[in-house]
Amino acid sequence: MNIIAYTYEADVHCIDCTENTFGETFAKMRGLSDYFLPDDREGNRVQPLFDIDEWQEFDDSFLADNPVQYLACGDCHKVIDEYKHEPIKEVRYGI
Repeated sequence: MNIIAYTYEADVHCIDCTENTFGETFAKMRGLSDYFLPDDREGNRVQPLFDIDEWQEFDDSFLADNPVQYLACGDCHKVIDEYKHEPIKEVRYGI
């Protein structure tokens, strides 16, 4: 389980941008404990986003038009993660 990004100020941010926003202290304390995570300007605790977390949209009608989805940083717009939907092929059994 690895941290791929952080959520704060109602957006997702890459690790580099989060470190730039919250400074050297955040960079040193990152990963030690949630206790050390700062609060954003809205008063909410910065939260880690892990590689096992679901950020994708799984609605079939959405996936039909958007088979590839990207999780991008709200600051630098770097792609953090990518999800490629592969439809399940219907198997028909004959008698």
